[in-house]
Amino acid sequence: METLVEVVKFYFYMAVILIPLEYSFGNKKISFLRKEWVTDSLFFFGQSFIWNLVTVTILGYLFSHLDYGFVLTTRNFFGKLPIYFQIPIVIFLSDLFIYWGHRLQHKYDFLWRFHKVHHTAETVDYIAAFREHPLDNIYTRGIETFPAVFLGLDLNIIIGFITFRGLWALFIHSNVELRLGFLEYIFGSPHLHHWHHELHKKGLCNYANLSPLMDLLFGTFYSPKQIPEEYGINGEFNRSYFSLLIEPIIPNKIEIYLLNKFPFFR
Repeated sequence: METLVEVVKFYFYMAVILIPLEYSFGNKKISFLRKEWVTDSLFFFGQSFIWNLVTVTILGYLFSHLDYGFVLTTRNFFGKLPIYFQIPIVIFLSDLFIYWGHRLQHKYDFLWRFHKVHHTAETVDYIAAFREHPLDNIYTRGIETFPAVFLGLDLNIIIGFITFRGLWALFIHSNVELRLGFLEYIFGSPHLHHWHHELHKKGLCNYANLSPLMDLLFGTFYSPKQIPEEYGINGEFNRSYFSLLIEPIIPNKIEIYLLNKFPFFR
């Protein structure tokens, strides 16, 4: 019950901040009950009550076994650095891992089959940020937190780091057209990330999260003046919540059978 209260409070505070921003500075006019809001809401509740717990449990188990000699030696050295050196190093390495991990998701079919669930959103706003396959969530949370865990950053700082990245992800997905000028080369923004979701770019730009530095370094930075007109991916597929969960992990014939057998999940 306490968890439910915390999730509701978080959702409320998030909505209080982002909904006015989206309506005041939105790059597109989106109604509250917009297309696929039910699907994205199911992703939100699924992530909040089920999949994030699964992700934390799995990653916690895997990371708890990072106790080899080399890791301990590295942690011992890193732990002697002042905290104001530790945090920038972890942020830089995390952004590097996220950039290349994200880029691989768009390159290799095995990773793309799960990541494409996130890109099926044809309306991009803060609630669409939760549209993520559970296995894709494990992969993404794993690569973004690995540097912090590997280097032995304090657990409370890691939790704060994860929370901040989560909030930043909501911001860059939000339907807010606030151009940052020259700061756009330092901080990520909704404008940059919306172009990553644009239909015809196919996600092949702006892979970075907190900062576009990695995109600038590796030649994938893209920031035209105009805003995207269309989002999503090409192709025909069932767009229900349960279909988006099962389609990446089972053969197509089995998916069709299950959806015909249990039409409620369509």
